[in-house]
Amino acid sequence: MTAAKATTQLRAELDQLVDRELARAQLGRHDNPFFGKARGTDTVTARAALAIAVQWRAMTKAFMFTTLAGLGATSRALSAQHAPDKDVLAAFQTMFRVIGDDLDNLAPVFRAVAPEGTAGIHYVWWEDSVLAPIRDAVDDEIRSAAETLPAGVVALIDNMERLAHSPLGAAIQLRVVETIALDIAVAFRRMYAKVAVDGAKLFSETDDFAWIDSHIKAETGHAQQVSDDETGTTSLVTTEEEAKNFADLTAEYARSWSRALGDFAASLDADADTAASAA
Repeated sequence: MTAAKATTQLRAELDQLVDRELARAQLGRHDNPFFGKARGTDTVTARAALAIAVQWRAMTKAFMFTTLAGLGATSRALSAQHAPDKDVLAAFQTMFRVIGDDLDNLAPVFRAVAPEGTAGIHYVWWEDSVLAPIRDAVDDEIRSAAETLPAGVVALIDNMERLAHSPLGAAIQLRVVETIALDIAVAFRRMYAKVAVDGAKLFSETDDFAWIDSHIKAETGHAQQVSDDETGTTSLVTTEEEAKNFADLTAEYARSWSRALGDFAASLDADADTAASAA
């Protein structure tokens, strides 16, 4: 087997391993507790909706900036090479394009509906269009309680910070997040459509869901980009040592995401327990 064929096989096996790690961490639409609860819950209180919105804002902010920082670590590694492989550069281009949507809405599906300027940065857009309306509709006690991030979310953000220092970190973050992002966006669409305050739906207009709906449309393409056979993020890997490192870091990162989404499910569970006690 030629060196080129061996590298191609190594990357293909690594990509399959990533999918197995996501399945092992129960990050699929049919086995993740948060996805199931978002689908099955009849009503979502503003308390739970705000808690999850605050957590998601923290997670998306950290994801964007640590992935951008990770691109810097990758760039330094590539800069140290006289002539980086073209397939490695193609993977880097993919990473740059995908995270660019979070910062500046390079994709038409985002640009068509996102606010202009810094208001269109995804975590800011989320805060202004989803988080703020809920925060404005609740009392100080609920607002204050929502500001404390649960342990799983904190641990995920810590994991993101560590990956920011690895030349493989941005590739790992994008491969995992863009694979599960569609199911997260669909869960949000179901969940936030059920948020009620004093019996009235808080989000009832189509424009209220612009952030979520645009992500639902975009994430299928993003998932295909990061897992593409020739230009996906595993094309950054060129050696068996790198492949092992990529696999180990991905397994840890998948577990971190599973735990954080478990915190989302716990927020919805707390609502259900409160409702049962009241009844």
